[in-house]
Amino acid sequence: MLLAASLLAGLVGEWLRLPKVTAYLIAGLLLGPSVFDLVPHDHHEFLEPLTKLAMALVLFHLGTQFPMEQMRRLAAKAIPLSLGEIFLTVVLVTAGLILLGVSGSKALLLGTLAVATAPATTMLVLRETGAAGPVTTMTGTLVTLNNIAAVVLFELVWLGIQLAGGDSDVQPAEVLATLGIDLFGSAFLGFLGGLVVSYSCELLSPGRWLVLLIGVCGLLLGISESLDLPYMLTFLVLGVVVVNSSGAAEKIIGQFDSIGGLLTVVFFSVHGSEMNLQLLWQVGTVGAAYVVLRCVGKVLGVYFTAPYASVSREVQVWLGPALLAQAGAAISLATTAKTRDPEMGGDVQAIILGTVIFFEIIGPLLTRRSVLQSGEMPIANSIHHTFGTPMSALRNVWTRLSGSAGLTGREPQTDRMNVEQVMRRSVDGIAESADFNEVLHFVENSHDNTFPVLDDRRAVVGLIRFDLLNQACFDPHEDHLLLASDLATPPEVLLRPSQPVRDAVELFRQTTDDCVPVVSDDSPHVLIGTLRRGDLTNLLIRDRNQKNRQQSKSDQNGDN
Repeated sequence: MLLAASLLAGLVGEWLRLPKVTAYLIAGLLLGPSVFDLVPHDHHEFLEPLTKLAMALVLFHLGTQFPMEQMRRLAAKAIPLSLGEIFLTVVLVTAGLILLGVSGSKALLLGTLAVATAPATTMLVLRETGAAGPVTTMTGTLVTLNNIAAVVLFELVWLGIQLAGGDSDVQPAEVLATLGIDLFGSAFLGFLGGLVVSYSCELLSPGRWLVLLIGVCGLLLGISESLDLPYMLTFLVLGVVVVNSSGAAEKIIGQFDSIGGLLTVVFFSVHGSEMNLQLLWQVGTVGAAYVVLRCVGKVLGVYFTAPYASVSREVQVWLGPALLAQAGAAISLATTAKTRDPEMGGDVQAIILGTVIFFEIIGPLLTRRSVLQSGEMPIANSIHHTFGTPMSALRNVWTRLSGSAGLTGREPQTDRMNVEQVMRRSVDGIAESADFNEVLHFVENSHDNTFPVLDDRRAVVGLIRFDLLNQACFDPHEDHLLLASDLATPPEVLLRPSQPVRDAVELFRQTTDDCVPVVSDDSPHVLIGTLRRGDLTNLLIRDRNQKNRQQSKSDQNGDN
C-alpha cells in the first residue's frame, strides 16, 4: 500500500511540481493513523531496518560531497555560519519558551534539539532539483555540522541538568569520557569501513561493488546499533574516506542509484505513516512558539553571520530557509531524553513529534524554493510550480488529459521556452586581473570547461577554455606573469535571456563548450547566468519523448 500510494503521490507531485519527498510523506500520512489508519503501528518495527539503511546511504552520499580540498576551502566560511546559526537558534528557542512558562531544563533541551536538521530530507530535495552552487554546497555542509553539534550539545546539556538537579551519582568526567569515546568510536568505525570499501573496489569488478557496499553498510549499521554508537557520524565519515581514498568514487556512488530510489520511497512513506496529526494540535502554543522561534533563529543566525564569513548575498538570504527540515536526529535525541527521564523527556518528545510534521512538510518546499530563488536550480525544473483557482486547475487537468489522449495537440515545451527558463542564475566568473594561480583555483572548483572573465562591472570581456589552460599549465614560469585577461579569448559564444531555446540548441551544435554564459541584453553585457549542455539535453530528451508519444497515438488513430 505504501509503495502504491507513493507512486500515485509521486505522479501528482510531478504535476504540481512538489518535491517528491513531500509527496511521499503525504502519501504515508494519509495511510497512517491520522487519516485512513491502514498501516498498523506495530508494522513499523519490521520496516525499521530498511529505513535505517536508507538513512545510512543518504548520509554516505552526503559524506562523499566533501573531498579534503573542498573541506579546507569551505571551513573558513561554514564554521562561522554554523556557529552563528546554532547560537541564535538555541538562545531564541530557549529564551522564548521560558517566557511562555516552560521550565528551564525543558526549554534548554528543546533549544538544543532545534539545532538538528533532517539530512535525508534536505539532501534528497537538493539532489532531485539538480541544484549546484554555493547555497547548495553550504547547505550540505551545515546539515552535517548541525547534526554533529546537536548530539554533542544534547549530551552536555543533559549533564548540566543532572548536575544542577543535585544528582550525586553523576560523574562529569565519566560522562564526557563516554561522549568522547562514542564520537571517536563512531568516526573510527566509519574510517575503517571507508578504507575497506576503497581497497576492495580496487580488487573487485564493478559488477560486484553493490553487494560489497550493502554488506559493509549493513555490517557498520549493525555494529553501531550493538555498541550504541551514533551511526549518523559513522556513515558521514565513511563517505568522506571513500571520496578521498578511492579513484572511482563517482562510480561507487552510482552503484546506489539502482536501489536508492526504492529505499527513498520506503523511508519517506514509512516516516509519513508514523506521523500523527493529532500531536500537531496537542502541542498548542508551546509547539507553535517552537516552530516560529526555530525558523527565526536559523534564518537570522545565517543572515547576521554571513558578512563575517564573506559569503555571497544569495547564501546570506537563502541558506537559512534551506535548513528548516527536521526529523530523524531530533526524534532520536528526544526518545533518548524520554528514556532517561520519562516525565521531562516525555514532554520534550511530544513537542518534537508534533512539530516534526510541520517541518517535514514545509521544510522540503522551502529548501526547493531556496535553491530556485538563489539561481542554483534551472527554472525549467520548476515550470508550473504554481497553484491556481479550482477552475483553472480543472482546465489544466483537462488540457493535459486531452493532450495525453491525443484529442488535442500540445506544443512542445522547447518551442515556447526561452533561455532564461533553462539557465542557472547563480554563477561566478574570473576577474580579468586574476593571476594564473587564482585562475587555477577557480577552475579546480568548477564542473565546467568554459569560464567567463569579468571586468569590474561583471561584464563578460572574454572566455577561458580548459584546453587552452591545460596547455599553459606546462610552463611553471608563467604563474605570476599571466593574467586571466591574457588567457581569455573574445566572448563570441554568448546567449541572451530572451532568446528562444532553439537558438541555444543551434549554438551548442557549433561549439564543444559544456556551458555558455548568459548575459544581459543591454550594454554592458553583465553575466547573469549560464546555460549547461546537460540541462538543455535533458529538456530536449523530454520533448522528444513527448513528440514520440503523440506521433504514436496519431498513427494508431489513423490505422483505426
